[in-house]
Amino acid sequence: MQSNLNCLDYNCAFNKSSHCYASHIKIEGFDATITPETYCDTFRDKSSFHLSNYRGETSLTNTQNISCSATNCKYNINGGCSASHVEITIENASCETFISK
Repeated sequence: MQSNLNCLDYNCAFNKSSHCYASHIKIEGFDATITPETYCDTFRDKSSFHLSNYRGETSLTNTQNISCSATNCKYNINGGCSASHVEITIENASCETFISK
C-alpha cells in the first residue's frame, strides 16, 4: 500500500521540502490517546545530526516503512501503519494522523 507522508517539522534532518527522506520512520506513543502524546522517533535535529553518510534519494512513501507503537490508534495494524496519508507536525514532531480507536 502506498502512503503519502508529509513532514512539517523543518528542523528534522530528514525533511526535504516537506517530504521524509529517512529509510524508515518509527512513531512512538504506546499509551497515546491524543495526537500530542505521539512523536516521530526517527526525528533528528538538523543542527546536530549530519547526513553526510546518508544516501536516501527518494522520499518515504511506503507504509511498510512506517512502524507505530501507538496501540490506541485506529491505523495501527500489528505495529504498522494503515493510513493512506501520514502527517508529522511542526510541534514536537507528533503524528497528526493519529485517531484514537
